[in-house]
Amino acid sequence: MQFQNLQVLWDQLPKAASAQLKPIEKEYLKVLYISWAITYGILLAVAITLVLLVDDIDRGVWLPVSIGVILVAVIITFIIGTASFRRKAYAVREKDILFQTGWIFRKFHVVPFNRVQHCLVQSGPIGRRYGLSSLSIYTAASNASDISIRGLKHEDAETLKAYILQQIQPLH
Repeated sequence: MQFQNLQVLWDQLPKAASAQLKPIEKEYLKVLYISWAITYGILLAVAITLVLLVDDIDRGVWLPVSIGVILVAVIITFIIGTASFRRKAYAVREKDILFQTGWIFRKFHVVPFNRVQHCLVQSGPIGRRYGLSSLSIYTAASNASDISIRGLKHEDAETLKAYILQQIQPLH
């Protein structure tokens, strides 16, 4: 048999962008807001404590500056994070899973099932309060997760994990 490497025409390529993407759960935005509030609340408390405890600091300058910098960071996080949340969506096809994310820096991941090594469903305390989990998918190409879809209903994350594991079972 002679080696062949035929060209695939553009109009014959599968269209990942034409897949109907499912957005992540709206409740996940609440989880993000709570997480950000806790993080910035701790940061603000640490900054205020440092400004008040260090004797060599001019409190009249550094206290408003610290609060202002943290406030700007909060506003930027909420604007960019909320806009990015609205772009998060995924789709499952016969041979792969798609995941899009990002507002400023957009990413569109396609993970073929034949590259998947394993999946992991996780949930933190705030996410559990809202019945949400994340699904991390690991491939052979990386020791970190290739995609992590946060903001899925726990049952949906478990169902997706089971489906993906079923798809990769014959491959191993």
